[in-house]
Amino acid sequence: MGLTRQEVNLRRLLLKCELMISSNQKDDRFPKYVNSLEDMLKDMLKVPEKPHEEILNDYKRRIYNVKVSAGMETDSDRQFLLNEKINEEPIARMELLGLRQRKADKQDGLDDLDQMIHYHQDAQEKIANDMLQLTQSLKEQSQLANKIIKKDTEVVSKSSQMTEQNFSRLKVESSKLTEHSKRACKCWMWIMLVIVLAVFINMVLFMKVMKKTK
Repeated sequence: MGLTRQEVNLRRLLLKCELMISSNQKDDRFPKYVNSLEDMLKDMLKVPEKPHEEILNDYKRRIYNVKVSAGMETDSDRQFLLNEKINEEPIARMELLGLRQRKADKQDGLDDLDQMIHYHQDAQEKIANDMLQLTQSLKEQSQLANKIIKKDTEVVSKSSQMTEQNFSRLKVESSKLTEHSKRACKCWMWIMLVIVLAVFINMVLFMKVMKKTK
């Protein structure tokens, strides 16, 4: 029969607590871990597919050892220890079985921990690479946008300068054309006056000549 999810979670948490005790690791959540272990064990006893009695006793003893190491043992825990000492031979067998099981659990836990560490490291490296690529892309896009804006600004500036120059030239040419028009008009007026005067003189001379002929 395979392990249930409750038993797997119990083993992992129990292994974590044992590793914390063996490495003298301090954690304020440790009492909560111990309480969770007891709750998991109680829930496991209620399900139909619970482990064998020997394995359950091994879990109880390991949890008791964790509580003793943390200074959290109670009267019920001490009573359990007295009951366990009555049957020394089963306990000896369970210790051997538990030792082997703990070694296997520790190895599995270490393997799972290594896999988890590698997974998180890979995930962090991937996130860092993605962030680096995104930053590089944003930098390139920003530089390209700045170049385009600078080029457009130069074009607008040149267009504005050309417009001002053309306007100035147009103003000058317009002034010249106005002056030229005025001069041309005066010239034509003088020419017309000269022509009228010449015609008038010719008419006078013609009339005198005609009188003398008569």
